[in-house]
Amino acid sequence: MEEFNGGFKVVFKSDYSFEEADLIFLDYAYLKSDDHKYKEALNFLPKLSLLTALVDHNGINDILRETKVEHLFGLSGANSFSDIRDFILTFFNQQLWTADTFCKSPQKVSEKLFMSSEGVMESIQELLAGHDFSECFEGVEDYLVQILNESIQNAIFNAPVDDLGSHMFKRMNKKTVIHMIPGKEPVAKVLSDSKKFVISIKDFYGSITRNDIYDYLPLGEIREKEGGAGVGMYLVFKFSHKFVINVVPRKFTEMIIVIDKDKRFKWYSSKEKSFHLFMPS
Repeated sequence: MEEFNGGFKVVFKSDYSFEEADLIFLDYAYLKSDDHKYKEALNFLPKLSLLTALVDHNGINDILRETKVEHLFGLSGANSFSDIRDFILTFFNQQLWTADTFCKSPQKVSEKLFMSSEGVMESIQELLAGHDFSECFEGVEDYLVQILNESIQNAIFNAPVDDLGSHMFKRMNKKTVIHMIPGKEPVAKVLSDSKKFVISIKDFYGSITRNDIYDYLPLGEIREKEGGAGVGMYLVFKFSHKFVINVVPRKFTEMIIVIDKDKRFKWYSSKEKSFHLFMPS
C-alpha cells in the first residue's frame, strides 16, 4: 500500500477484478499476451490507463487507434511516475490538468487573445518572443510555431458552432478572414522554464467529440469536406511529448502540449510520449 498526498491510498493487488477497481493501470504489452483476461480492461475505458515504453510516434498512434484509451503514459522519462502520481490525485479529485500542472514556476509566460483569423503568424512570433531557446536543438522553434499555428487555426475555423451545434467556419478556406464572436475568442498561452515549454490553446465552444479525436489523431487524414482538423491534431501530437485535451462539451476545449528542452534532436526524439483526454462521459 502506498499513501499519496490528499489522503488517498493506492493498493497494488493482483486479485482485484477490473470491475472492482476504482482505477486501472495496465502495461499495454499485456493486451498482446495470450492471457485474454487483460483484454477485459478495455471494457472499462473511463478508469483505464495504459502504460508503454514505446517512443515511436506511429506505434503510439496505433495504440490509440486500437484501444481508444483516454490515458496513455510513456514510461521512458524521468517524470513518468510523478505524472502518474499527479494523475491519481487529479482523477479522484475530478480535476482537469492545466498548463500550470506541468510548469508550476515558469520563467516566462506569454498570452494572446485571437479576435480574428488575421495576423496569426505575427501573433505566434509575439507569443514566442522572450522565451529561452538556448537549451534546445536548432529547429525546435519551428516545431512550436507549427504546433501553435495548427492549434490556433483549429480553434478559429473548426471549433466554432452555432446554437444548433452546426460548424460555422469549418468548410471555409483558411485564407478567408473571419472574426470571432465577442466573448468566444480563443486564447493561446506559452509557458517555459529551464526544462520545458508548455503550450495551451483554449476555445470556448467545446465542440470536439471523442470520435473526432480518435479518428483524426491517429490517422492524420485530410478530409476536404470536413476541414483540416485531422492533419492539425496529428502534427501537434507528432511534435509533442505530452498531449492533453480537456473538453467540457458546449463550454470549452483546451489543448495542452508539453515539449521538453533538449540540446540534441536525438534526445528530443527518444523521449516518451503521453496522451490524456479529460472529458465527462
